[in-house]
Amino acid sequence: MLRRFLTASAFAFSASVAGAQNDPTVPIVITNVNVFDGVSEELIEDVNVVVDGNLIVAITTEDVVVAGGLVIDGGGRTLMPGLIDTHTHIMLHSDPVTQLITQDTFEQGARGAARAKAYLDAGFTTVRDLGGNCFGVKNVIDAGVSPGPRIYCGGASITQTSGHGDFRMTNDGHPRFDGFAASGVANTTKTTIIADGVDDVRAAVREMLFRGASQIKVHAGGGVTSFKDPLEAAQYTQEELNAAVEEAERYGTYVTVHAQVNNAVVASLDAGVKTVEHGLIMEEETMVRMSEEGVYWIPQAFLALQDVSSNPLFQDPIQNAKLAKVNAGARQAFEWGIKHGVKTGWGSDVFGANEIFATFRQEFAFRDEFYEPIEQMRQVTGVNGEILSLSGLKNPYVDGPLGVIAEGAYADIILVDGDPTQDIRVLMDSNNIALIMKDGAIYKDDLE
Repeated sequence: MLRRFLTASAFAFSASVAGAQNDPTVPIVITNVNVFDGVSEELIEDVNVVVDGNLIVAITTEDVVVAGGLVIDGGGRTLMPGLIDTHTHIMLHSDPVTQLITQDTFEQGARGAARAKAYLDAGFTTVRDLGGNCFGVKNVIDAGVSPGPRIYCGGASITQTSGHGDFRMTNDGHPRFDGFAASGVANTTKTTIIADGVDDVRAAVREMLFRGASQIKVHAGGGVTSFKDPLEAAQYTQEELNAAVEEAERYGTYVTVHAQVNNAVVASLDAGVKTVEHGLIMEEETMVRMSEEGVYWIPQAFLALQDVSSNPLFQDPIQNAKLAKVNAGARQAFEWGIKHGVKTGWGSDVFGANEIFATFRQEFAFRDEFYEPIEQMRQVTGVNGEILSLSGLKNPYVDGPLGVIAEGAYADIILVDGDPTQDIRVLMDSNNIALIMKDGAIYKDDLE
């Protein structure tokens, strides 16, 4: 529990931040912790960390006294940045098809808020959402109405007709031929948006930027979830991809692409994208190019490498057959990514019902085959923080960097029982996370 003050002043609880257990206006000193700062190769032992407002203001091995401050004894635990997931779908809370067909927008919002809170409860203080109308959920979290992580919301992912993001039912119309209202729930609720041709792609990007997108998500190739497109299909012409990147960059942000297969990745690199999602069926020379150009790669080991026959997300025979191809290429992709030093972020891409979401931290276990624990710790904090910063002029959180423990950084902090540098799997169990702080506010305190 919260321990004591450096003065005898009474503790005034603030209800201004939903779920917060402290008054964020009171300075906090966290003592007796071993710090992973998001970038270093080892822990910094026996450190004191000072938080004032929503920022970290001091990190020192010297004794610290802050007048009127609150002291928390970390008890030798590991202090590290709040975890970051750079590939989420907050609004896809239940079975995706059922949700999009049967739920009204109020239910989707409520479910999205619940999913956001579940991320925060797991120690993820920031997420990047890559497909879904998450702006409302982000707004209520930022306003302190509902607890949840920071959300870098991309809004609707942009797809060509019959592309990976075209989730219309057979009896739905097409926005160009039959009118927007008849174009299916995924399109009308802006979970995805269909855009064909350079002009429509530009308009779709501009629309998402108007809604408040931090980054733009484009489907550049086939995917596992969708039914109409072959996995190997390259989607969008070079001119269309170029237009999307140009429009995003004019607003000071960037494009990330869904691209599993080499042809889609190469076209995306030619257009100037900054991050590639998935990319598990690539050629080695493409990995070399990504490394040389500093393009970030966000693969998913858990979805790709678990037993194809029992994967709960992709049980339809069409999906299962496409997943088998991804599964066959994934290990080689990870080996090449490591060999060539590709900047690799941490993202789960888990969506669906609660029982499926509960498994998303298995990403740590599946990556454990390829990465040392300290490297995964960097991926899920410091590297992901770099990815978030690519939003530039559209970055919604500009007071300090994320994903690091550093003076001037946001006070997004977790205290971990155990040493994840020795066993990354301690981060998979919420019981091992004794304290969760976001923006200087404490949301969980199980310290003893």
